[in-house]
Amino acid sequence: MCRTVLARFQPMSSERGFTLVELISCIVIGGILAAMAGQQFIGNQTFSERGYIDEVAAALRHAQKVAVATGCDVSVTVDASGYKAFQRGAAAGTCAAAGAFTTSVKHMDGTAVNAAPPPDVVSAPAIQVIFNSLGRVSNGTPAPLQVGAFTLTVDAGSGWVQVQ
Repeated sequence: MCRTVLARFQPMSSERGFTLVELISCIVIGGILAAMAGQQFIGNQTFSERGYIDEVAAALRHAQKVAVATGCDVSVTVDASGYKAFQRGAAAGTCAAAGAFTTSVKHMDGTAVNAAPPPDVVSAPAIQVIFNSLGRVSNGTPAPLQVGAFTLTVDAGSGWVQVQ
């Protein structure tokens, strides 16, 4: 009887299970496979669309501020090829009351306010927003810009830019 009780508490000669090295190797291989294959299952379309519409909204807000600061009209055009902002030509420090928008609007770092959408992003319809010296839209209420599930609207009376 004593022998059978002692046999229960002695380690078995053929233990089963995985070693720590085997477990860590499987976790590392699984992590590498998940990182490589995970991109195929999770798309970034929504993130690209939201990022682009936020970028367009920021460009519109910047153009509005430039129009107020300089007292010159600023035009922002958004179409399938991207967005661009131009100001009416100024002669001798005064703004042209009419004519073409020829002067590129710049960011604080000196780069032009324009960009193309990411390859997988489509915006519609094409719009043009012209801000006057008061920051209001002077060419009527622009149509809402649709980028995927997101909508950008510009209020004509106040020039307020909103993304929903």
